[in-house]
Amino acid sequence: MPALRPTHGRRCQERAPWALKLTRGAALLSALTLLLAAHAAHAASEPKERAISTDEVVSWLDSNSDPSALAGDQGASEEQLVPRPPPRHHGFVVESGIGALGQIGDMKHTSPVAPWFHLQVGYEPLRFLMVFVEGDLVLSNTSYAPPPPPQRTYALWGFGAGLRGTVKASDRVGLYLQGSLGGAQVTNDVLSIYGYEDADKLNLYVAAELGVEWYQISPHWALAVHGGVRDYIGTFKREFSDQPPLAWVSGLGLRYTF
Repeated sequence: MPALRPTHGRRCQERAPWALKLTRGAALLSALTLLLAAHAAHAASEPKERAISTDEVVSWLDSNSDPSALAGDQGASEEQLVPRPPPRHHGFVVESGIGALGQIGDMKHTSPVAPWFHLQVGYEPLRFLMVFVEGDLVLSNTSYAPPPPPQRTYALWGFGAGLRGTVKASDRVGLYLQGSLGGAQVTNDVLSIYGYEDADKLNLYVAAELGVEWYQISPHWALAVHGGVRDYIGTFKREFSDQPPLAWVSGLGLRYTF
């Protein structure tokens, strides 16, 4: 009679690992369930955030958009509420201008008031002092002179150098005085017949001008109104006349400081 095999014990041993895995999975699932339940209970115990209404947002924006109201509540004066303008730049300066030139001496009987174009480039080593070079161009004619000859057109050009001193009347306004020395001549020989023999040659001139500058909000820009007198020593000096060869200039300028 064949011997009995212990099949029941072996089956129990084969089932043991699966039962162990199931037991471990159930324990892990229980722990995870407890953890989630504890987290939900903690979240429920925290206070909920209150929703902000549209009226509250608008009210907050209005209270922060008017800093003068806060300053006024603190007793600030009206002058303290106005921000001070930015400091003026000083350094390299470019200034262009357009205006008019009129004759004062004998030339007032030969040429009318004429357009005057002016360009000035300078450097400010100090805020109140500028060293500059200048150039200008005048387009004129002989329409005031009796014929013959008939009316003719000419151009007067010149260049020079000088100094400018400026005094600030306020944060937005400055007053200046400048003087320059240079040379000028007429392009064509159209004035010799009227007694101005050296008009078409390069001759000395001396100039002096007064001006008012209006500083803009940008610290680089300024507008200017200026005028002065020029002595065209040789250009408009007429033979056999004791009248000074003077001319007046006046114009508007636009200045940019780098």
